[in-house]
Amino acid sequence: MDPMGERISKAYGHLHENGVFPALFYTCQRVTPINISTGSGEPDAKEVEDLYEVRIIDNDYNTYLEVIEITMLALGIREDQAFAIAWEVDHSGSCVVAQANRSEAEEIAGLIRTIGIVVQVNPINEARC
Repeated sequence: MDPMGERISKAYGHLHENGVFPALFYTCQRVTPINISTGSGEPDAKEVEDLYEVRIIDNDYNTYLEVIEITMLALGIREDQAFAIAWEVDHSGSCVVAQANRSEAEEIAGLIRTIGIVVQVNPINEARC
């Protein structure tokens, strides 16, 4: 692992359970988001109020490889899923990569921001308006 990866792993390693974040998941446009608590595609109104989306914003500085590596580390996803995120960020300007409660969303956004990417954390009920 490179020095940056080691530093990130030390700082955020406690978040992983067997290498994955159990409450966060890849939600790029080609994948239907699944509600964390129910596992269904349709959360009830209370659950929507409590959920936040983590959105990566495109920039001219980070490479595909950097985005792939940080999303694999932060979300515990496979390389092909991370590539799909990098592709969508590049071609669409942004990509929602996770949905979680506010503290988990802020924590994952903080990890992704370590490589200089702009990451937004928005309440889902307001983000869909």
